[in-house]
Amino acid sequence: MPDHTYDVISADSHVVEPPDLFESRVASGLKDRMPKLGEVDGAAGWLVEGVEPLPLASTFATGTGWRKPSGPVRWDDVMSGLYEPAERVVAQDSDSVDGEVLYPSTGLWDAIKLSDDAEVKLAAAIAYNDWLAEFCAHAPDRFFGVAKIPTTSVADAVAELQRANDMGLKGALLDAYPSGSRVGGSPDDDPFWELANELRVPVSIHYGIGEQASSLPPAGIAPGLKPQMSDAILPMAAAGVFDRFPDVKVVLAHGDAGWALHWMETFDITYVRQKHLQQFPLQDDNAVPSDYMRKFCFFTVHHDRSAIRDRHLLGEVHLMWGSHFPYDDSNWPDNRQQAIRLTDEVSAETRRSVLADNVGRLYGLPGYEKGFTDEEVSDFPALVHF
Repeated sequence: MPDHTYDVISADSHVVEPPDLFESRVASGLKDRMPKLGEVDGAAGWLVEGVEPLPLASTFATGTGWRKPSGPVRWDDVMSGLYEPAERVVAQDSDSVDGEVLYPSTGLWDAIKLSDDAEVKLAAAIAYNDWLAEFCAHAPDRFFGVAKIPTTSVADAVAELQRANDMGLKGALLDAYPSGSRVGGSPDDDPFWELANELRVPVSIHYGIGEQASSLPPAGIAPGLKPQMSDAILPMAAAGVFDRFPDVKVVLAHGDAGWALHWMETFDITYVRQKHLQQFPLQDDNAVPSDYMRKFCFFTVHHDRSAIRDRHLLGEVHLMWGSHFPYDDSNWPDNRQQAIRLTDEVSAETRRSVLADNVGRLYGLPGYEKGFTDEEVSDFPALVHF
């Protein structure tokens, strides 16, 4: 048992960037080109040059999809706990959550990603990471920041990953490949993966990766479907990224994990049957695709009983509960109750693993510095036999 314990840590929560974040933290020559908070159809929204205006999510006013505001959300309606660190502690206490892994807001960065202005994209990431590090310093035992990695070049990504790590941020968010590649595994991206491997910084993909990919699932039927980010892992495995950099850990965030078991099993069967064709060769001749996905990937889960029930097949230490606060699927201020209900059929030890310990060990939080053993991250039965 670690020296410092937590009962519930959200592995996937978000902040909301304050209106003056970018303009207040960049050189004077860039101020006019940076994203600005303005008015969009009567609501507050981000204006990114060359990109469709983006209104703030309505749940920024409520912290949950169960309650929606009656009118457009203006900045004064946004919960102060989303951008003020002292108020975030209050919001966590209201939710009975002991800590959170903090991601940026989603739509804003999807818009920035579409910008053609590389200087703006790089400056925005640097400014955000500076602000997030200051935010997390207010309560370092409760706020665990995930840095936004710029994708303007591999050199920029490497430099910012190192800087973010030096500032104490716990993870890194990759929403496109730094080299500009359309698929994972390009050798041009190796310097980034090499540093992530050296620093042992978990690298997150939040639902989608690529210039056109969304970082939130579409509404409606999306739950249970294979998320866009799943397509990143197999090309990386085939290209030998995980073989060259065995301490790389990838967090597949905001996509649950119930879909993964059927997908991996089907892919393994197809791989074994068609292995002689060498269309998708793996570096390890004795491995199948799911071996890589289950060893090197960690999943955030929310309303996902199927993943909890099949945890022995997915690898129990690879599952981490997340509240998704303040988005539609958040239950704030009742996220702890939802987490308890999700794990009401498992042992107390498994509950603690899924709701807190796995997050703590992955990110090396206070009391969890020892991390995982090789056996723990590789302890899962074969999905196919050959």
